[in-house]
Amino acid sequence: MKEMMQIFLTAIKKRGHILKLIEKVDELKIKLICEGQEDSLIFQRGEVFLHSDKSDNSVTYEINGQRDSIYRLLEGKEKLRILIKDGQLKVKAPFRTILLIESIFYLTKPEELYKEFIS
Repeated sequence: MKEMMQIFLTAIKKRGHILKLIEKVDELKIKLICEGQEDSLIFQRGEVFLHSDKSDNSVTYEINGQRDSIYRLLEGKEKLRILIKDGQLKVKAPFRTILLIESIFYLTKPEELYKEFIS
């Protein structure tokens, strides 16, 4: 899962316009839980980074599910609310935060038409 998260981080950093969504966010920590693995994405003041410290109890939002569902979310192939509705992911977050997270993941996906130029 960590390699997929690294790909996501690389993709989002190439898209500065998406980072505008989190420009004024003091700190948004999202713990991704998949098959016994836990990693956290931290969105903070227009930046995003990976955090793997399991002893950090300050993560307030969680996304839990199977590897395939988390990958589809990170790749922007499926919207978060659809994955929740279909029972493929469980999320502990307020609705407004879910919308923000969904926007970030969905907008970060590479456009197929421009894939060869983006890579």
